[in-house]
Amino acid sequence: MDGQRDQQHLLELLVAGQPEDLTDVDVSTVRYALYARKSTTSEDRQASSIEDQIKDCTDRVITPNGITKVKLYKESRSAKISDSRIEFNKMIQDIEAGRIDGVIAWHPDRLSRNMKDAGAIIDLVDRGSIRDLKFSTFSFENTPAGKMLLGITFVIAKQYSEHLSESVGRGNRRATEDGEYIGKFKHGYFVDENRHLQRDSANFVKVQRM
Repeated sequence: MDGQRDQQHLLELLVAGQPEDLTDVDVSTVRYALYARKSTTSEDRQASSIEDQIKDCTDRVITPNGITKVKLYKESRSAKISDSRIEFNKMIQDIEAGRIDGVIAWHPDRLSRNMKDAGAIIDLVDRGSIRDLKFSTFSFENTPAGKMLLGITFVIAKQYSEHLSESVGRGNRRATEDGEYIGKFKHGYFVDENRHLQRDSANFVKVQRM
């Protein structure tokens, strides 16, 4: 019973501290950015193509909500490293300059797979610079609970990317140790006609000593 009372008390505190409801936005007054991204790395192998993302956002978000003011930003870059995406950075600059005040994306992991860029998005929502944030495969509400869920989703996207990179790296190392050629040359070895790594008798010992 004490645990239930504590949970209820915490919920009451959260509700009491909740700011004005910002979930109802007049979309006719919002200038939206549609951001679509497809990485060239294995982290996004299961993600839709850029054109599919645009079509999905159009069919599920833009058309049903009667949105007319949309500027497109698209790029083929990984979101794992912060400050590495030209179009994303342009979008953030446009938001901070007041030229854009709404964002549409296929899923939160299209916007970020790192904590710096994720924090920038949430901070812009907190400051009201992003008045509306919509996704075609994810439901977001501009409330404390909604921003918490968005933050958790960004963390999951980051963890997925890092875990996948770790798994791929481990698999590549094991394949190389087994003599498989995976597209990367290894010092002291050559690739035979069956595309397997073989020790280069002339250089293997030298490389090993180095």
